[in-house]
Parts: sequence; C-alpha cells; structure tokens
Amino acid sequence: MTYFDETAALKALIFVAGDDGISLTDLSDVTGFDRSAIQDLLASSEENMAADSKNPLRLVKNEDTYRLITKADFAPLLSKYYQSPVASSLSKASLEALTIIAYKQPVTRLEVDKIRGVNSSGAISRLLFRDLIQESGRKNEIGRPILYTTTVFFLDYFGLKNLSDLPALPDLQNPDDLDIEDQANLFSQRKFFEEGKK
Repeated sequence: MTYFDETAALKALIFVAGDDGISLTDLSDVTGFDRSAIQDLLASSEENMAADSKNPLRLVKNEDTYRLITKADFAPLLSKYYQSPVASSLSKASLEALTIIAYKQPVTRLEVDKIRGVNSSGAISRLLFRDLIQESGRKNEIGRPILYTTTVFFLDYFGLKNLSDLPALPDLQNPDDLDIEDQANLFSQRKFFEEGKK
C-alpha cells in the first residue's frame, strides 16, 4: 500500500465496490489505515470532488458506507446515452448480469459478481438505467447490500407474461457447482435473451 497515494487507494476501493459501496471498517481492514485518518482523507476528497467542475463524480457517505456516484448535472446526458442507438443492444456483460438476476432474484451485486467472476457494477448500472432491473430492499447481513430484481418492463421487453415463462436452465440453483467454462457455456446458450424485444 506504500506504493499508492492513500486517498487514491481509498477511491480505487470505493470505485470497485460499486453501487453497494464499502464500509469504513472494510476500508480500514483492507488498507491498514486508521479509521479516523480514512474519515479525514475522504471528507477532504468529498469536498474537493464536489467543487471540481471538471470531475463528473461525487463521493457520498451514507452512515459508514462510501460510494462514488455521478453528479446530478450529468443525469440528462446519461439518460440520453442509455436511450440512444449506441446503447440499444445489451452487451455480453449486461446479458450475463441480467440473466443471473432474472433467475436468482432477489440477488446482490456481490452474488452476481461471484457467479460471473468479475465486477458487475457497470452492467448493473446500465440495467438500472434501462429499467430492466430495480432495487428491491437490502439483504439482512453485514453491510446490508442492495437486492436487485427484474421489473415489469423486463417482462414486456422480452415478451413474457410472468417469470414462470423464463426458459428452464440447468442447475442454476447451485451456481457454485459450475466452473467458469460451464458458466460461459450456460450464458452462450441463452438465445432467448439475445433476441430481445421483437
């Protein structure tokens, strides 16, 4: 950790934590930094980021959890992007995340990450913007991570009457038993999602 600027290291961890954020305790445990030092560094960083018109991100703290979010000024621009032809088709990452959420809901981002093997923050943000998934409370565990479920628009988008119309998939109730190759094959077979709205 001595190779990194302390504030930069904290921001990197907060960025990777994504929508769920990361607690002060976890920041301290991972970095070895003193809790009060972390609070001071991030308080200063929060002020600097908010005042910097060239920085599109804000650092926010809810209770003892820190998150990075885009500033409200950029909401119209981001909405335009997600509604544009550039973002009209779902990426492979988004399809994977959406498939997991559809079959495992309610599910946390960390649970999606565990199945995919990579961070899913970006994919989940895109799915939220497109109204294909929604926040549905928090899981009753340490950190109280956000739970995600699909939306009514998800059903409309894929021409479903209800979730029971989803195609049957092998052994999704036990995703930990699947190795990475099995997961990749499972995702590649989901032609249902690749077709999208007719």
